[in-house]
Amino acid sequence: MTPISGTRRAWLAAAAAALAASTGAHAAIGGDRNVRLVLPLAPGGAMDVLGRELANALASRLGASFVVENRAGAGGNLAHELVAGEKPDGHTLLLTSNALVANVTLFEGKVRYDPVRSFAPVSIIASSPTVIVVRSDAAARDMRALARQARSAGLNVGTPGFGNGNHLALVKLHRARGGDWRHIPYKGAGPALVGLLGGETDAAIVALPAAQAHIQAGRLRALAVVQERRSSLAPEVPTLAEAGITIDLENGWFGLLAPAGTPQAVVDRVQQAVAGALADPQLRAQLARQGFEPVGSSSQAFARQLDRDVASFPPLLKSLGARVE
Repeated sequence: MTPISGTRRAWLAAAAAALAASTGAHAAIGGDRNVRLVLPLAPGGAMDVLGRELANALASRLGASFVVENRAGAGGNLAHELVAGEKPDGHTLLLTSNALVANVTLFEGKVRYDPVRSFAPVSIIASSPTVIVVRSDAAARDMRALARQARSAGLNVGTPGFGNGNHLALVKLHRARGGDWRHIPYKGAGPALVGLLGGETDAAIVALPAAQAHIQAGRLRALAVVQERRSSLAPEVPTLAEAGITIDLENGWFGLLAPAGTPQAVVDRVQQAVAGALADPQLRAQLARQGFEPVGSSSQAFARQLDRDVASFPPLLKSLGARVE
């Protein structure tokens, strides 16, 4: 029998470990266990729509049954903390927004997770324009009129909670135009729009997919998208800049994460399933009709986005005086 050198023995051990990890990654997802996709907002909003589309697409590609679980509350922190503490085996995933980062500053000292160290980023799934809407019978026909109303009588403005791009847009509007823009946080865009339609609020700031059906049905009027250029998803809606209001905000992202410690092979497998799903022209067209811009980034690109947000959000939020008591 030919003896095996130490170098070759180490190489064989490493190869066996890699094979085991790869095999384990495939065994870790699917089988007789469901995959939980946890959402930090209530049903009916943009994230809920995207989450259910994503779960359906990933189920077939991963050979697993997906269960969508809405865990609204505490500005999304209930869901963030839940997933951060789950077993890192690929059976619990989180779909969330940049509130994951912003809430660490907004709820300073009350958040029991770290947006970088507590999670393994998988992919940015999509982005979406933020839109400002009022009821179709509202007196304000455009953003200039809404700003005048804020200065004269004040406004109650609903958003899907704290820390997301919608909330930040409201804070910046208040700062840019003055007046009284009162924040009314809801547990998701769906409840925020129900509140607006029911007369609880005067306006709402939400992601476009949440409001698209109401706009098309004539129940809501879109006054502006919060970005520099008109959106190809709603080209008829003017920008804030067209109303003379300049707010420097990117489109919000919707990202998929796993608990920290999830094996890289598992993360890679889910990311590849996401990329494959979002390359499907039928799914891309469906998401576009609902107001999303599909992305399907690499996990590395998502990690870089999180690092940028972690660096930029605290000084931005503190300069705006944004905080949740």
